[in-house]
Amino acid sequence: FELKNNGTEPVSISKVYTSCMCTVAKITDAKGDTSGPYGMPGHGGGTSKANIEVGAGDTIQVEAIFNPAAHGPSGVGLASRAVFLETNSNQTPKVELDFKATVTN
Repeated sequence: FELKNNGTEPVSISKVYTSCMCTVAKITDAKGDTSGPYGMPGHGGGTSKANIEVGAGDTIQVEAIFNPAAHGPSGVGLASRAVFLETNSNQTPKVELDFKATVTN
């Protein structure tokens, strides 16, 4: 996912987390520095605390990494997952990035 700060002030991302233990996220900022992995809180998926500043006009890349084998052989079918970012923005205090995958044997 590519996200751009279209505002006139920097935006701080304080938390990044995922909807399932089968998914982690990494963020690459405008300078090319990568942070993460961020996972599902309480399920060994890494930390959710972040300290990422997105300057006015800057773009970040959010990479969602889905492991289709995480749920074992019974985890086939449609999987809907999300990555969440919590920010200090009044307009978008929480950003939800959704994706779907079809898992086959």
